[in-house]
Amino acid sequence: MRWLLLDKVHSIHKGKKAVATSKVPKSPYSAEVLFIEMMAQTGGLLVGAESDYQKDLIFAKIETATISGVPKPGTSIHIEAWSDSLGPDGGWLEGTITSAGAVIAKAKFLLMAVEGLAPARTKSITFHDAFMQHFNVRGKIVQPV
Repeated sequence: MRWLLLDKVHSIHKGKKAVATSKVPKSPYSAEVLFIEMMAQTGGLLVGAESDYQKDLIFAKIETATISGVPKPGTSIHIEAWSDSLGPDGGWLEGTITSAGAVIAKAKFLLMAVEGLAPARTKSITFHDAFMQHFNVRGKIVQPV
């Protein structure tokens, strides 16, 4: 199952931070679980940039997560994920979701970058062409100065 939970990717500051926006989902699933996934998807954009989106990602661990409130479905939210220690194999990231300027969710999680989750495929299944084109991912990368 693929959940496309982000509405827009704003920027990917390679090696530092990714920023996206979305809306609180109206879903049969818990919004809190989907908030974690939104932070992971935003963080995945940051990790993916380390391999030019050639590797696949594994959401390996949630160390901490706090959800302090869930606005009504359809409310705009701002998602950020960052790391000070990314490497070619992934790393620990932190994420936040804010709504109306207030933090409503935060988490620390581990994303791992790996080669070939689907050995028969030559391209990443995480960063497939439709995803990359839909968000114009490479066009959102801000190179470090």
